[in-house]
Amino acid sequence: MVDLEKLEDVEEISDLRQLIQTHFDLTGSAKASKVLANWDAMLPVFVKVMPRDYKRVLQAIERAIASGLSGDDALTAAFEENARDVARIGGS
Repeated sequence: MVDLEKLEDVEEISDLRQLIQTHFDLTGSAKASKVLANWDAMLPVFVKVMPRDYKRVLQAIERAIASGLSGDDALTAAFEENARDVARIGGS
């Protein structure tokens, strides 16, 4: 399952614009040119497709880091938490 989310993170928006710019630079795409020329109007059309399991793991990693873990320890704690998560088992 996935959720569709608004793009709000400044870094994600910058990355998206750069991807479209690179596509235009490499292909000369007329559509990419129009998107870049009308960026502010086009940005709300884009959505982030976020797999629920992936988001759950990212949030678990954030919690592990906030609790003082880092590197492999944070990843291990996040994956262990995700393995015990009832929502994951239920498919939501």
